Amino acid sequence: MSDAFDKWVEWRCKPLGDSRSIPAELYAAVTSLPEADRSDRQRVNEAVLRHDEARREGRTVWLYLDDYKDGESRTMGDPEWVKVFASGRAVDAWLQDHDPEGVAWEYEVDGGPAEGSVWLYSPDPGSRDVGDVDWVRLFASQACAEKWVEQNDPTGKIWEYPVQE
Repeated sequence: MSDAFDKWVEWRCKPLGDSRSIPAELYAAVTSLPEADRSDRQRVNEAVLRHDEARREGRTVWLYLDDYKDGESRTMGDPEWVKVFASGRAVDAWLQDHDPEGVAWEYEVDGGPAEGSVWLYSPDPGSRDVGDVDWVRLFASQACAEKWVEQNDPTGKIWEYPVQE
């Protein structure tokens, strides 16, 4: 029986042209680790378990970057800049209707389940690296976000985005 690490390694080391895939949840959990840890069986399996627990507890959301529309660039803070979805099913339904070739990325939310809104912080608000685990931090409440920013980046800003069900 293979574990998450085996599945990750099998997918990562597949021959060029091989169309095998892995679940988005496994990919998201493993890529949340630093590159050096992605070859450590214990760290990969722990990350996958932690990520699964966060999902079950409602502490993950899916982000879709919508930073360019009709010739206009959008930036962090613009209400349409990013769309936040409560589940993979919700984002899949939205993508099917609005951007069938689009991609959304799953992120963990600090401070509890995502309810109604999440607060986003980015060390580089101009970045478009939506798939990078360090692109943004998400928080369940404004208070949680403000506390983190105060301790880690006193000049940083946070933005509120609604969570779509």
